Amino acid sequence: MRVSIIGAGPVGCMAARYGVEEHDVTVYEASRDKRMQCSGLISRDGLLSLGINIKNSLIQNRVKGARFYSPSGEFFEVDGGETKAYVLDRVEFDNYLLDKIIGWDVDVIEKRIKPQDVQELVGYNERVVLATGTNYGLHKSLKLDMPDEFLYGAQYELRVECDSDFVELHFNNPDFFSWIIPVDEYARIGLCAKENPTPLLHRFIKKLGNGGRIKSYDIRDEHYGVIPIHKPSMRTAYGRVVLVGDAAGHVKASTGGGVVMGGRAAGHLYKSDYDWEWRRHIGSELKTHLMIYRLMSRLSDKNKDKMFSILSEHKNLLEDKGDMDSAIKSLTPLITNPGFVSKMVTNLPSFAYDILL
Repeated sequence: MRVSIIGAGPVGCMAARYGVEEHDVTVYEASRDKRMQCSGLISRDGLLSLGINIKNSLIQNRVKGARFYSPSGEFFEVDGGETKAYVLDRVEFDNYLLDKIIGWDVDVIEKRIKPQDVQELVGYNERVVLATGTNYGLHKSLKLDMPDEFLYGAQYELRVECDSDFVELHFNNPDFFSWIIPVDEYARIGLCAKENPTPLLHRFIKKLGNGGRIKSYDIRDEHYGVIPIHKPSMRTAYGRVVLVGDAAGHVKASTGGGVVMGGRAAGHLYKSDYDWEWRRHIGSELKTHLMIYRLMSRLSDKNKDKMFSILSEHKNLLEDKGDMDSAIKSLTPLITNPGFVSKMVTNLPSFAYDILL
């Protein structure tokens, strides 16, 4: 089968890798000049599930758990006991995957694909894959379905006091959460919001500074990006044209991560019923992450505090069975635990008021 892939980000490169042995694959990329657009935190098991063996030179830190901060500032710690995620140099990671597919004799053509080019590619390819990330220009021109909701992220690299073994997630933002990801002598401090995230980021950094945690206000680097919110009804197959990764909304809404889910969806690109196959594989996961995102975005700060208190009492379940990529695996031990269920039922009227209001 002749296949053209538009976009050479991580998901586009994985799509090429999955098809190169049996198909004639060409990848189109507008430019090799890449910029970091995400936090660079990716689960170890997620990468292994995609068959990606990371070079040590790409790993800037290894983390074994997370600290979850409620709106009131109380926190609980989930310690996985071993490396659970890698903090990667995302630009070099992307280039590493691109160099890999070039080494496997995939044709990589530096060209910005326009709508008329897609029509031409459809004429002599059995499959044209849009792995264009959060650039939805082709979607709009070709009248393809696309996500309806987006989060906008901002991240600074600063010297901050933190534990190098743990990521911090601060639920001090009504739209999402703020994060501190330790790297080396500095950390990535960021957040996402439905509108301009920069004022909220400055407020978060000021709060950290007031607590004496900022060692230097000199910004080492700054990054901005867009996260699409998964839309279960989104159409991802149009005859020979198919969508994958951020271009298809294959993103965990509760965390904003898209590399692992996009990679898993890419594994089905060469099957006849691609849309059905990826939904069978990861559809329920993506819907569960979306459910968690909706819940957390609707709970008041007071009820988030209650939720965190309940989770803190049962954090051992998350330490034993939690999974960064699988919301279903993380939730199952909680919703089958009588103590957890009892506490949730007790607080259900209060939670339901926020959710249904």
